[in-house]
Amino acid sequence: MAIDITSDITRNGIDFQLWFATYVLGLRSLHYGYWDDPENTTLNLDEVRKAQIRYTDYLVSSMPSNVHTVLDVGCGVGCNTRALAAKAYKVTALSPDAHHKKYFDDVPADQVSFYASKYEDFSSKRLFDLVLMSESQNYFDTGIGLEQSLRFLVPSGFLLICGMFRKRNSNDFSQIRNIEGEYLRKAQQYGFELMDRTDITRNVLPTLQLVSMAKNNYLDPALLVARHYGAVASWKMKTAALLFRKELRHLREIERYYHGFADPEFFTKHISYLRLLFRKPQAE
Repeated sequence: MAIDITSDITRNGIDFQLWFATYVLGLRSLHYGYWDDPENTTLNLDEVRKAQIRYTDYLVSSMPSNVHTVLDVGCGVGCNTRALAAKAYKVTALSPDAHHKKYFDDVPADQVSFYASKYEDFSSKRLFDLVLMSESQNYFDTGIGLEQSLRFLVPSGFLLICGMFRKRNSNDFSQIRNIEGEYLRKAQQYGFELMDRTDITRNVLPTLQLVSMAKNNYLDPALLVARHYGAVASWKMKTAALLFRKELRHLREIERYYHGFADPEFFTKHISYLRLLFRKPQAE
């Protein structure tokens, strides 16, 4: 089983993805965005924000016509949930981080319900027309995720996944749990029919370029300073480094996590960013 560094950091009190997106990049959303013309674009934070809106619009436009209720698994700060609710979908939003609830305080309760729960622990008598996993399918066991989706979907309901899959089994990007071929085979074993597969890897690459810029401009200099003072600092600085050793360890974990994500060419060699639409069998 792959080690999820972001989960390790969250368990120590830091929601890493949220921290990086909001404090380093100054963004509200956590997802990678969608770039219509990735080879000819201006790369700045304003354009990233527009790309994130396009990504959400892309997901909403992917909803099959007979869908009315959605289970948003790993809803994060709620951008997709809000967009779906604005289109009159009734959404149940799920996140293991209870702090995410505050992002739904101003959303009508009859339109959106929020539950602070892991997907594997979630229980409900309600059934949904569609289960949405937007960049969340790598955070839990594949079999458990598919089993839960079968459990909560109406007959002929849909599972919509948009996120990263490894192309092959290797040590590179081991934090990405799912390998595409294995995932598709397992989904078929659970009875899911693949209705559509769309590769949008090239449409997220500009965001990786921004990650590279942030890493080079913020993270690498911070680590360089930390390493320098760790080697030559006075006893006072070494004492401070000891006191803040957890924070320094987090910086190193962040560096390891984003090493591959900051190299678009390396990323595309190993990762596909896919939109997958499955349908549950009409009768089990």
